[in-house]
Amino acid sequence: MHGYKWVGLLAGLLGCAVPTASISAADLTVGAFGGLWEQSLRSCIIEPFEKQTGKTVDVVLGAPLQWLNQIDANRTKPPLDIVFAPTETAYLMIEKGLVDPLTADRVPVMAELNPSLVSFGEGYGVVFDYGAMGVIYNSKTVKAPVKSWDGFFNAVENGEFTAMIPSIYYPGSLTSTLWNISKLSGGDERNAQPGLDRIKKMMAGGALSFWSDPNQVLTALASGEVDAAMYWDGRSWAFINDGKHPEFKYVTPEPGGPATFTWIQKVKNGSDLSWKFIGIAMSAEGQGCFANKTRYGVSNLKAVFDPAVEPTITKYENLAIPSYRDINKSREAWIEAWNKQIGR
Repeated sequence: MHGYKWVGLLAGLLGCAVPTASISAADLTVGAFGGLWEQSLRSCIIEPFEKQTGKTVDVVLGAPLQWLNQIDANRTKPPLDIVFAPTETAYLMIEKGLVDPLTADRVPVMAELNPSLVSFGEGYGVVFDYGAMGVIYNSKTVKAPVKSWDGFFNAVENGEFTAMIPSIYYPGSLTSTLWNISKLSGGDERNAQPGLDRIKKMMAGGALSFWSDPNQVLTALASGEVDAAMYWDGRSWAFINDGKHPEFKYVTPEPGGPATFTWIQKVKNGSDLSWKFIGIAMSAEGQGCFANKTRYGVSNLKAVFDPAVEPTITKYENLAIPSYRDINKSREAWIEAWNKQIGR
């Protein structure tokens, strides 16, 4: 790929500061996502790591694209040792030479992982967890059950209920939002204009808003600010099953929900403690614990799920998986088009 000006622009728009290596006093610095995802990472992965090694871990919350920029600017002393990143950013990390290869001798647990999810990493990372994008909605205010994506989009266009969808500024939204809507509206990995046009139609009636923080969605749903949202399966089920929101339902609309993978990658010149951390993160125990708390799918084929949780985890074979490489070739043009036509 040529040029990464959009990375800096997007990082600036997101405004998530990433500390330099000198600021963190911890033995290992990890870039991760917030909310339930972070809480589960701490209890299932970080606590066992710290107990086994006696070392400390600092978690940096923010934006993967900005982490990429920061690491690229400090290659000899990177500000992070490990990053959890969506596929699009993970491939950029590989292309810019910012991550070390994962090998069986460094991470022996690789033998227990789903080979398809290992192959996505191309030897420079592995899928840590995955989710499917569906729709969560308030059954009291959304009168007709959501069944298909077209039905959902049409209802928002007609003002039947208010909804939120991921902004392109949310990591992974090129696939979960723009590719998904484009594909269902006559476009593909090379042509996103049908998706942009569909989004503009939904915006025209004033019933559509955008989210860039996963926690923002739950607040908006709970307060009644919106009736429905395009949202992740795991986070949706956690919200529905917390005992406080029985009126909400979750569905993966026909013809299926787009998958988003979160990789784990070891930053080049980062601490060698990273290998131990990755081993624990990808172990059957760590993966099972994380899946049971988040309701996301995981890579380790030996992970054990709580019987009450297992039915809510989208099976790998039921995922709609886009061509991430093709999307990456179009991403600069897509972001530019989004900024000009959508702007939020």
